[in-house]
Amino acid sequence: MVRLGWAGSPQSIEVRFGTSQAGAVDVALHTTASVDAVPADHPKVDWEQPRAVEKGRRSPLAALRPDSAPAPA
Repeated sequence: MVRLGWAGSPQSIEVRFGTSQAGAVDVALHTTASVDAVPADHPKVDWEQPRAVEKGRRSPLAALRPDSAPAPA
């Protein structure tokens, strides 16, 4: 949903994982309000499909492109 521009990330934090050789990584923080608003903002999406995806399977949302994503009504 971030890639589609549907849920922005207003801020991020730097996180270090123990003694990782990779150092620190930035982790995006999303508000629950912005995530909760996505289905209402995009009513043309059949939200039952992504909710029914089994563990380890790719979401049908992954096939959408930002320019072909259903526009809000």
